[in-house]
Amino acid sequence: MKRIVTVLMLCALFVVASPVFAQASGSGGTKDIPSQSSLYPLRIDVVQILVHAQGYRVIYRKGSSELAAVHLPSAWFVSGGKAALIRGRGPEYPYMVVYYKEDGSISHIKLYAKDNIGDSSWGTIQGDPGDAFKVDNIKLEY
Repeated sequence: MKRIVTVLMLCALFVVASPVFAQASGSGGTKDIPSQSSLYPLRIDVVQILVHAQGYRVIYRKGSSELAAVHLPSAWFVSGGKAALIRGRGPEYPYMVVYYKEDGSISHIKLYAKDNIGDSSWGTIQGDPGDAFKVDNIKLEY
């Protein structure tokens, strides 16, 4: 009985460890990973996110003491779109990461917001914002 248990344990160990050895053999390796990305990420501290049916108005820090705002249309927040809203918890929320292409144009945006909509970082836009959300591209102030 002890011999059968020992053989079964050795077989289980071999099955569990075999993928580790297959990965270490160099098949696939780092040759498939590009050495440099064509995108440049820029992290921006967000003060408040104002919600409207047409999109989000993001108020962010410009420098150390000034604020600026950008309007992100809700049409950008679709699967495969130009922007994504990611909710989470933590002291680092809210913030935004803007990904620039090599030519300086914006590739896409990730807006990280707090889970709790009752938090002071969330707000709403009252009334009609006019043409504020009718944008094709945004320009951030630094």
